[in-house]
Amino acid sequence: MLIHVIFSTKYQLPHITEKVEPFLYDKISKILFDELYSPALIIGGDAEHIHTLIAQSRILTLDGIVGIVKKRSAEFMRRKIPDFDWQESYAAFSISRCDDEFEKKYIADQKEFHKRMSYKDEFRRFLDNHKIDYDEKDIWD
Repeated sequence: MLIHVIFSTKYQLPHITEKVEPFLYDKISKILFDELYSPALIIGGDAEHIHTLIAQSRILTLDGIVGIVKKRSAEFMRRKIPDFDWQESYAAFSISRCDDEFEKKYIADQKEFHKRMSYKDEFRRFLDNHKIDYDEKDIWD
């Protein structure tokens, strides 16, 4: 099953700089592949969030996968940014195999996309488009 996962840094702080981004994405990719049997087809994002399209393991829950990715990658990031952390929540959407190329392009184009729309507006749009009810005070930790 293909899953599009989105989560941000705690309080949407812009900790994912261009300098650290490739190392963070590489670390997340290795965690997903080596530890969680859920390879990333692509990882992208901007200064305060990431998107990844994964092929979910058949033996691990999505919540378990995301929890381990966030924990291990936060530990990695704290070597350079001591107060780094991820937001507690995340969003995940199943993706049809026939839509995977569209999703890959969408994730690859994140930097350009966020010249026109903020992360918070994008996240709200995802939730609205998938008819997911939410309370503003619960999604921006």
